[in-house]
Amino acid sequence: MKFFFSKNVDSTYTKVISLLSLMSFGLLVLVGSLYYYMKVQEKEIYDSSNKVYKNEITSLLKLNTENYTSLVVDVTYWDEFVDFMTTKDVKWFNTSVANILDTYKVEYVCVYDTKGTFLTKVSTPKIKTVDFIPKEVITRLLTKKVNRFYLKIPEGVVEVYAATIHPSDDPYKNKTKPSGCFFMVRLLDNEYFANFEKISTSNIEFFKQPEEKSKAVYFIMPLKDYNDKIIQQLIYKRAYNIDFWITKFILIVITIAIILSWMVYYYYANRWSKLPLSFIKKILKTGDSNAIQSLKSIKGEFRYIGKLFEENQIKAKELEIAKNKAEESDKLKSAFLMNLSHEIRTPMNAILGFSDLLSHQNLSEEDRNEYIKVIQQSGNNLLEIIDDLVEMSKIDSQIIKPNLQAFDLDELVDQLFASYEKLYSNDKVVFKLTRPSQKIANNIVSDKVKLGEVITNLLNNAYKFTEEGFIILDYTLDEKNNSISFSVKDSGIGIPTDFQENIFKRFSKINAKGISANEGLGLGLAISKAYVEMLGGQISFNSQEGVGSTFYFSIPLEYSGDEFIETKELSNDNQLLDLGNNEIILIAEDDNINYLLIEKMVKSFNFKVIRAKDGVEAVEFCKKNKEIDLVLMDIKMPNLNGYEAFTEIRKFNPVIPIIAQTSYTFEDEINKIKELGFTDFISKPIEKERLFELIKLYLKRK
Repeated sequence: MKFFFSKNVDSTYTKVISLLSLMSFGLLVLVGSLYYYMKVQEKEIYDSSNKVYKNEITSLLKLNTENYTSLVVDVTYWDEFVDFMTTKDVKWFNTSVANILDTYKVEYVCVYDTKGTFLTKVSTPKIKTVDFIPKEVITRLLTKKVNRFYLKIPEGVVEVYAATIHPSDDPYKNKTKPSGCFFMVRLLDNEYFANFEKISTSNIEFFKQPEEKSKAVYFIMPLKDYNDKIIQQLIYKRAYNIDFWITKFILIVITIAIILSWMVYYYYANRWSKLPLSFIKKILKTGDSNAIQSLKSIKGEFRYIGKLFEENQIKAKELEIAKNKAEESDKLKSAFLMNLSHEIRTPMNAILGFSDLLSHQNLSEEDRNEYIKVIQQSGNNLLEIIDDLVEMSKIDSQIIKPNLQAFDLDELVDQLFASYEKLYSNDKVVFKLTRPSQKIANNIVSDKVKLGEVITNLLNNAYKFTEEGFIILDYTLDEKNNSISFSVKDSGIGIPTDFQENIFKRFSKINAKGISANEGLGLGLAISKAYVEMLGGQISFNSQEGVGSTFYFSIPLEYSGDEFIETKELSNDNQLLDLGNNEIILIAEDDNINYLLIEKMVKSFNFKVIRAKDGVEAVEFCKKNKEIDLVLMDIKMPNLNGYEAFTEIRKFNPVIPIIAQTSYTFEDEINKIKELGFTDFISKPIEKERLFELIKLYLKRK
């Protein structure tokens, strides 16, 4: 203070003011630079976000297009379709091809012959125009084989997928001439936009005028016709929520600080403004965390600004993590689709190939039985893949819960091991079961099905990787700690060290040469881990490459306190029913192929069969024909589904046995069937022995 009262106070004050002025001007330049830098960054981030959004929409459109292109190719690669071009059997077309409308959400399908003559079409009420495919398109398609384009019709803009029709022995469509042309059409209406908006979290509409500046990223996609001429454009928009308001707020604070610096003391201004501004500059340029902490340690408004910077930095890290997760999810999705396509096509190739071989007339009985066995095994493999996918989906959706019940643990393990040993035992692999030293006194309480699934998965895994040696299943009870411990040990190839950390991840499979374990989707251990944790236990393993592996898991031990519960299983007696009273069975099934299969099974038991194609017919038949002895009711049918038909029948006939037949495997669907009061149920694919036992049971046959 003494310095300001010296006789040179005026000159000193002038120097201080000049210095402050120079500093203030410099700071103003800095603020302007920061603002310009912020605007540049804001534009770059917006441009980058717009580019990422464009790539995302393009990828989704490509995936969507590939799915429908694959569908139209698969449909036209069909021997029966080739026959249709000769027979022009519209009934076959309406039965076998028209279901594409409901299954794949398209509005119109039609067929032309190679001369461009319109043969037939099926459409939803959305499209009333009958024939709108230009002749020029058909001429080009006969040489191009597959095409996709857009057209304007009275109902609006439509997306057209087209392919030529060839027999199934011509997979690349280069051996035979086209038998005709098949077209599949989707209408670009509100429903189409709503479905894609849900997938892409975007707003979609037809482009009308140049997009004004708004808080949104967007992508304009041209819709081209068969001449590559743009007939319309779509605009995809998504809200752009990144804002630099925090930075702008900081710059405003800095500007105010600069103005106030003209009115404060030099030393005070130096400590209050210059130092914090240096921290802010460092934070803005490098994001230095130490600078943020230093800024927070300064009293006053800069502490709040430091907190704002800290929050902004946390949000930026969260955004980066979310971005990485999204990219990883996209990669996993692509890998999953490729893996799924491969795994499904492998058993399908065997099924289709050996089915074709069965049609040869000079086939020996031994070869025929071998081909049938291969087809059945491939069908089981395909069903296992589907079951694993459904089970994983139920686990992810958290709709699956433990079904706790009392059961005999020794009996469960004995049955599982005996079945497994019977199916897979050979001279090279020895199976061994080690039981507890003392017999279990009571039933235990747990989820019997899920526990059995875990044990089976671990045995399957051990068998896949063990060409010779041993497989040991061991379980012990620890009543002191209230736990049951299981282990499955094998002398197989072992797990490579670099693969062990991923062993319980989904779709993880060891690429071992010559090992059949590469079959399946790699979900068995992931499902087992989820089940064990669902039951309140833990799972682990140890493995040495070339020596073998041991998987351990434990679940809580809880006694039921009841006596042992005897379980009755349906026998495998395949002896046909010898019925002399002409019992009548009503089969309610809308699908022709499923009906044909069930009809053959039921007639092999010497029953008479009546068919209802939907729930309405099923109710009418039961009402008019009192001689019907049993009903096999499909759940998913048009007009009146299985649940509704069952309810109507029970109003006038409360005693007739009604067995539900369903493709649903979700636990809540099965519970719904039971709660509604169905006599029993059977899941598709239907096993002949299971169907036989149910008919015997409910027709009171011994």
